[in-house]
Amino acid sequence: MEIIDFYASDDKNHWLSEIQKSDWGAGKYLYELLRDQKLKELCGETTKVLLLIDGDKLLSFCTYAEQDDVREPSLTPWVGFVYTFPEYRGKRRVGKLLECAYMLAKNDGHEHIYISTGETGLYEKYGYQFWKIMKDAHGEDSRVYKTDIVSMDYSDVLGTTVSGTIDRPLGSAHPRHPEMIYPINYGYVDGVFAGDGAEQDVYVFGTDQPLETYTGKVIAVYHRLNDNEDKWIVSLNGEMIQAEDILKAISFQEQYFMGELYISRLGK
Repeated sequence: MEIIDFYASDDKNHWLSEIQKSDWGAGKYLYELLRDQKLKELCGETTKVLLLIDGDKLLSFCTYAEQDDVREPSLTPWVGFVYTFPEYRGKRRVGKLLECAYMLAKNDGHEHIYISTGETGLYEKYGYQFWKIMKDAHGEDSRVYKTDIVSMDYSDVLGTTVSGTIDRPLGSAHPRHPEMIYPINYGYVDGVFAGDGAEQDVYVFGTDQPLETYTGKVIAVYHRLNDNEDKWIVSLNGEMIQAEDILKAISFQEQYFMGELYISRLGK
């Protein structure tokens, strides 16, 4: 799976036809706006249409825009037109789009990102909190959610040497989801406790063999945006690993969460 921007894609006609297949009224409206080249006129010239795709299949989509149906210029940016096709629901696929929008907002220097919706109990799963009721462009009430853009400081963690236990070795199955096989050793730091009250979880890099215990250097931290725990990335030999390689290796589990990787400067 990957995320692309409709406007930067090489096959806009294909993705436009995929969006048209949405069984949602707002999805049909998005299709019409894109077809008629009016979305940016409505939502701003920097608008992106984020598409979560798998090959030529469209799984989910949303917009990242200066404005949405709540027309308040002082509030920006907005996520809108959030949709996942029925056959891909239940695995929090849209979370990766919201993660992408979050990172775009952070890179653009914003402090918050907003969603206008009629839904209750959905966006809380992705780190958003209900803010207040506002009027949309049609004068109707809309629930506005927002999430803060944060920058974490892991200077006291990165570069430290830790030891611990591997309770889910490479090749083992997840205890609650047996279809999930660990492609990397996963365990915890002995005696160090995380935000969830349990010992600090770690992904351990540097071997293709299952382990029982480990000692290594923390080279990165994966900060979950919609959870109360982080994952430390440990290198057995202390060597740095590229960010894209870390994210690829841990995606078997982290694909179900929103997150941001903080990596030692030596690893950039």
